[in-house]
Amino acid sequence: MNFTDAFYDRKITCPLCSQGYTTKKVLSKAIKALHVEGDFYATYSIVNPNYYAINVCPDCGYAFLDKTKPKITSYKRELYRQQVGSRWVSREYGGMRSIEQALVSFKLALFCAQFMGEPERTIGGLCLQVAWLYREMDDLAQEQRFLREALHFYTHAYEYDRMIDTDGRIIYLLGELHRRLSEQKEAVKYFQQVISDKQALPKYVKLARTQWALMREKQQVTS
Repeated sequence: MNFTDAFYDRKITCPLCSQGYTTKKVLSKAIKALHVEGDFYATYSIVNPNYYAINVCPDCGYAFLDKTKPKITSYKRELYRQQVGSRWVSREYGGMRSIEQALVSFKLALFCAQFMGEPERTIGGLCLQVAWLYREMDDLAQEQRFLREALHFYTHAYEYDRMIDTDGRIIYLLGELHRRLSEQKEAVKYFQQVISDKQALPKYVKLARTQWALMREKQQVTS
């Protein structure tokens, strides 16, 4: 499949201003992951679908993750219009995106999610995907910054969000983020928790064992 054949246009209705627009999405048959890292960052053979995961309204600038359903109160809607929408300069993100445009779209979505008080698990996921984009751009400092932001929001969500899944994914991810931030003691704590958790799915138990072993190997090499 050619790169240009990997897309289709999806119609979106902005949940804030109700304007309709179209934006590029990636066909499922064009999504072919070549490699997936421990924090679920993936590289793709044809096109990275994450570049197109965010919907950005050209009229008001409201941006949101494709798989979320933002709950916008009338108060927040009016506040956004006054403080953000009134200053928004119309721009188009509905076509094919460069990595820089994808990064802008994710940062817009991150801003909007925090403005609207979206769940911290959603904000943490956005921070993680921003970190992935910086990884692809070989910007280690910014990658680490957003990995830590993701860790902050995921930790708070794990401790207080009753809607968090109990399948072991979040606990594993907390361990992996600590590992990537060179915080081995905290990483081990969460990896052990996944391994001993009877509700954790086998794939997360396996990942926890694998990443824990990887961390031990690295410690042996550097010691």
